[in-house]
Amino acid sequence: MAADSQRLEKLIILGEIQKVLSEFTLEEVADAWCRYQARPHLAGFEDDDPDWWAVFLLTDPDFWTDELRVRTVIDLLVERATGDEVLGAIGAGPLEDFISDDEHGLVWIEQRAAASDRFREALRHVWIWRLSPEAFERIELAAGQELARPANEVEIVPGDLSGTVHVKVNGETALEFETDHDRVDDLIDILSPDERSPGHG
Repeated sequence: MAADSQRLEKLIILGEIQKVLSEFTLEEVADAWCRYQARPHLAGFEDDDPDWWAVFLLTDPDFWTDELRVRTVIDLLVERATGDEVLGAIGAGPLEDFISDDEHGLVWIEQRAAASDRFREALRHVWIWRLSPEAFERIELAAGQELARPANEVEIVPGDLSGTVHVKVNGETALEFETDHDRVDDLIDILSPDERSPGHG
């Protein structure tokens, strides 16, 4: 079935993610997320991509309250990614958001990376300098190559308009996200490189 992205986005904003998940399997969510990432998009410009809802869903704090669901989706994303560019987006997005100092999570990542070239490729795109040095070293070893260190100052802040969040790099707005005005702080927590995602601690 074709997704009505605006309707689904509204459900997510209203906290009705279970309604979305009753309409779409996690496999379908992963497929839509990967399709979106495979298409060109201009940073800072809103478009009408029909698969945006899946990207929006994976930034919603309520989605992250179920760790098994998040792990399953990450596995599905890696499995369904159509190329290295999409694998890189997985690493820089959901996989990076998942990673923390939690021992169970670290072991899971190590096991997945040891078993999958595609998972290792995604892992090479995470920015995780918020972790303890010991956890960073373990993720770097699992990725099989040196990971990125901070070179730019990144800030995640409320936008100028109600219900928006800006990602600023060296003081300049690089990305803008929209959400319900009551959920701005939650979205900042999800996106912030120095905060852990809800549901992981």
